[in-house]
Amino acid sequence: MEEIAHAELELFPDESWTVFQLAEEIAHPDRRYVLAADGPAAQGRLLGYAGIMVAGDLADLHTIGTLREGDGIGRALLTWCEQQARDAGAESMLLEVREDNARARRFYTAAGYREIDRRRGYYRIRGRQIDALVMQRALAG
Repeated sequence: MEEIAHAELELFPDESWTVFQLAEEIAHPDRRYVLAADGPAAQGRLLGYAGIMVAGDLADLHTIGTLREGDGIGRALLTWCEQQARDAGAESMLLEVREDNARARRFYTAAGYREIDRRRGYYRIRGRQIDALVMQRALAG
């Protein structure tokens, strides 16, 4: 839990979750979380993590973070989340991404997500208001 919290601070310094928030989130029965780690049996250094919430036929990607770019870790985590959502009966996945996060927007678009809504001023960071883009992908197949 502490490693994830440290990764949160590194990856999302303006909106990171605390150890306590993470523990509560991971313990919730409608959530599914996964870690990616280095080494045999993935027992080494944390490389990434992801989590979803499943509610009936809809899943919501709550978080995804990778500490090493370009190795396909993010894509593997997203694939795992999508499969977990399908297995739980979800037909589509929603996510929110900051409008100013071009890298994440490209990643999700390449994975088949499309923008369906905008939440104006959703993120309030250091006196700025940044829109959240809501993206969705069907999980059929």
